[in-house]
Amino acid sequence: MLDVGDTASFTWDVGSTPDTFSARVRLPDGTQTTLSPTEDPDQPGRYVAEYVVAQHGRHLVSAAATGPAWADVDVFNAAPPDWPAIVGLAEAKKHLEIEADDHARDDELRGFILSASMVVEDVVGVVARRTVTETASGGGRNIVLEKPPVLEVVDVRVDGAVVDPAAYRWSPSGLLSHQSGWPAGLRNVEVTYLAGKLVVPPNVVNATLELLRINWRPQEGGNYAPFDGGAGDDFGNGGLEASLQGNLRLGFFVPNTVIQRLQPDQRGPVIL
Repeated sequence: MLDVGDTASFTWDVGSTPDTFSARVRLPDGTQTTLSPTEDPDQPGRYVAEYVVAQHGRHLVSAAATGPAWADVDVFNAAPPDWPAIVGLAEAKKHLEIEADDHARDDELRGFILSASMVVEDVVGVVARRTVTETASGGGRNIVLEKPPVLEVVDVRVDGAVVDPAAYRWSPSGLLSHQSGWPAGLRNVEVTYLAGKLVVPPNVVNATLELLRINWRPQEGGNYAPFDGGAGDDFGNGGLEASLQGNLRLGFFVPNTVIQRLQPDQRGPVIL
């Protein structure tokens, strides 16, 4: 996955030199940037272009030619600004036994790291520290924030007006209470808060790395699936039978051994 400041490279093969060729990128904010593609002198009809990523989010890349008529549309994503990854690229490569100076698949691996981190956070709550802004409906004394643990409530607004911090209190589990009740309304309370863990427990780091390894394995070629038993797998004493025990979570196969490692930090219900 690319980040702001990275260079995205594109290649298009029309088949033969067209009368006209153009390409552009639609940015996440809806604006468009025209690219300056050049034709490969050794391969007529083959065009290349580069774009330095300037925004986080989904980008739409479109190219078109006339004489012959030809068109292509593709997408690339730039990582979220807070980069909510639990483990870093270097420690992931070490766990996967990828040489540190092998950068051929860094962008792909970064995407897998983010996906594995999302799965782990689905079990234990937010780990990677980041700022969250969300809205809730008033009408009661308590509001349950969606992404605990909460490190700090930065700002609360009701119908756009700032609420005095002395009027409310919050808990790390995500309970936000107003001393006299939140004014009634539909999504009228906007809360900005800092979520995540100051220190990531070693079992969470280990579970993230193991989840990444299991689901990265098919990318290495062969007939591997994430739930195949194999040398070096830590599925407990049950071998292959145990390897099939787990569940799909956000598109990742999560073996029971990973869930067990996360159990000490599994988030529980918020007590009102």
